[in-house]
Amino acid sequence: NTTLSLLYQDLASTEAGISSAPVTINAHQGELACLAVNQQGTMVATASNKGTLIRVWDTTRRAQLVELRRGSDPATLYCINFSGDSEFLCCSSDKGTVHIFALKDTHLNRRSTCVFVDRFSNMGFLGNYVESQWALANFTVPPECACICAFGSRSSVIAICLDGTFHKYVFNADGNCNREAFDVYLDICDDDEF
Repeated sequence: NTTLSLLYQDLASTEAGISSAPVTINAHQGELACLAVNQQGTMVATASNKGTLIRVWDTTRRAQLVELRRGSDPATLYCINFSGDSEFLCCSSDKGTVHIFALKDTHLNRRSTCVFVDRFSNMGFLGNYVESQWALANFTVPPECACICAFGSRSSVIAICLDGTFHKYVFNADGNCNREAFDVYLDICDDDEF
């Protein structure tokens, strides 16, 4: 069991010569692959190298707030980011999908709707798979091309990919996600041209 150790300290109320012990959170069974802290320092999101689950933790209570499912296939996560108000979280992976999850109103996130899955989950066959929350919304970017994603203004998510593409999508509480902007900022050329 690999654990994630966090040192959480309010820097506004520190005193010289006084230190705090690190907080230990048992985040995932595998190695940690991606990590994000919200702007307020009250939440941390973690993902293992398997890349299927993202767990969001309360840093003051040291408790898991929610478990979010990116997908069922293993993936390499490139980025996890909180919105400025910590109501949403986005992530990108090598699967070519940017996922957007609701954190404040988690009922907005999708859940399993398959009758077969629901029936067998009651028998314990599928464990936490069915209980996980799936993305509220998502959009695609070039697969296997590393990209970072972050929240913009007015319910928008921006993704910038290593191939030079810029993607801006606007999402709503119904899970609709529409492209608002796209551009290519890098021209691929030989070094001799510089």
